[in-house]
Amino acid sequence: MMDQENSDQKLERAIRLHNEGRLDAAEALYREVLRDMPRNQAALHLCGVIAHQRGRHREAVTLIEMALVGGARTAAIHTNCGVAYRALGELDQAARHIAWAIALDPEFADAHLNYALVLWDQGLAQQAAVHFEIVLTLRQDSPKANFYLGRIRLDEDKPALAAEKLRAALRLQPGHAEAHYLLARALIALGDTRAALQSLSAVLKLQPEYGPAAYLAAKASFELCHENAALAHLDEALRNRPSPEGATGLRAARARLGQIDLWCAAGGNRYTRLARPQWLRMPQPKALPEDESRHFALPKPFALEIFLARVARVRVLPKDLLLLSSDGHLFLDGFVRFPQQYALREGGAIRHCADDGRLLLALPERCLAVDEPCVWLGAGSNHFQWVFESLARLWAIEQQPELRDLPLIVQASLTRWQEELLQLLGCGPNERIEVPADAMLECRELHAASMVTTGHFISPVAIQHLRRELARRVAPAIDAPRRIYLSRKGAATRRLANEAELLPLLDRHGFVAVDAQGMSAAEQLALFQSAEFILGVESAALVNLLIAPAHARVGVIVARGLYQPRHYYVSAPIGHYFTYLCAQPDYASHALLAECDVVLPREVLEAFLAEC
Repeated sequence: MMDQENSDQKLERAIRLHNEGRLDAAEALYREVLRDMPRNQAALHLCGVIAHQRGRHREAVTLIEMALVGGARTAAIHTNCGVAYRALGELDQAARHIAWAIALDPEFADAHLNYALVLWDQGLAQQAAVHFEIVLTLRQDSPKANFYLGRIRLDEDKPALAAEKLRAALRLQPGHAEAHYLLARALIALGDTRAALQSLSAVLKLQPEYGPAAYLAAKASFELCHENAALAHLDEALRNRPSPEGATGLRAARARLGQIDLWCAAGGNRYTRLARPQWLRMPQPKALPEDESRHFALPKPFALEIFLARVARVRVLPKDLLLLSSDGHLFLDGFVRFPQQYALREGGAIRHCADDGRLLLALPERCLAVDEPCVWLGAGSNHFQWVFESLARLWAIEQQPELRDLPLIVQASLTRWQEELLQLLGCGPNERIEVPADAMLECRELHAASMVTTGHFISPVAIQHLRRELARRVAPAIDAPRRIYLSRKGAATRRLANEAELLPLLDRHGFVAVDAQGMSAAEQLALFQSAEFILGVESAALVNLLIAPAHARVGVIVARGLYQPRHYYVSAPIGHYFTYLCAQPDYASHALLAECDVVLPREVLEAFLAEC
């Protein structure tokens, strides 16, 4: 009896020490109790709690599970076991234990709070919100429940409800930096930019290196026309953003969207119109099955004005090769696709665009001078854009003989096909100036041609120019098949899932399956130049349609309801017989619908082959 009393006294003293935060002494006493009474449920449970507090989560669940095996059945023990499992990332086990705790005591606020946190970790925000609300009915002074509810309501695009909960969280825990940051986001969504800036100031006072807050403070300050403060905040955000190895840092700058024609007229720079805007005449594309044709109706095609500008002391920014004048005008219209959306996107040189056209930029600190006159080619990102946005600009350069021998400004790290096409067009490495990823160029004299595309529409003069120039340099392949099927069997996405079933049918009609991905640019062009019948799933290889014979019959396999008309806009001005073959998308093959494999019905292919 004396030994049992001594153990009870030790346990009571250990609990007092534990509550006082003296974990070493408390754990030592719990261990003494367990030496005398190895199955003591309270000592096992509380020793497990200390193990969790010390970061020894696996040991914690082992000890607490031993207490449960011994018969312990309280909501607190199950909750603590679930908390330790959550720390291990074993969320199903955590949810199971905390659900038991709620069943044992439905009004145990800690159980509901920790169950909500597990649901949050599992990505079940709506279910988590239910339990956070229960916590607040049981205990209104829970900063964590208010914070997470505010976060969930902000993600639901309910900024007023989010602000209410986040303010409650901050009244209970004023030093919560992330709550201040999320409140600022909610206030900006509500249109209260000044109050948002106050919240962001609180964040940066608590955590000066909180990069997202500094970035948002830059945008908010810029909207309020506090431009110097905006530059300071953006510089702070850029300093706290890790740079790629070997890259120089970025610095904040301000600019304004500019119209190149007005800017040239005001500054004495040359602006030459080469082609007027015009409506294009194209027939509606054919589709199989024929009742699908109504889904391929086109808006009226349009070609923009094409111009050539000569500008002095202009900077070329890396990656997207945007043009920035010496007096702070950034030119997008006529030079990039969808300029309005381009100005609003995140991650590039433009970090914020105010409604009045003012821009907040992130520019490389390194600037390289280019003293010789040069020609700007732009930076088409994918293969299609490279051909019809960048290379197509060469038509404008050809209209000015004095520009033909000037070096071309291109982005660094060209792809293999980009490099090959430039070489084919006579633009070798010695005729080019690359813009490094970590620097911008400052050009004494730069000649910049506008895009020859608008949306998916392509000016016929550019198509004919590229068609003529490439045909002059690439001879048709003498022994190439006249009927080609562009197989994507080795591709990662957009494959013809039932290709093996359809190949015998194609073979009977004289089609030869080819893998264009394994060919060089010249080999692809020679193949298309010789082809009279071309069939394939929508892919980058169809860019080569621009060199196919005018009498060629073209079939492009597209997922029903998921097609882009850009290849038709290349084909139609040349005069090809063009048909869309509608296939069923295999939605299980890829998370992105546009990258799904497709299944082409045999009868659709037979209908196309009947016309070949």
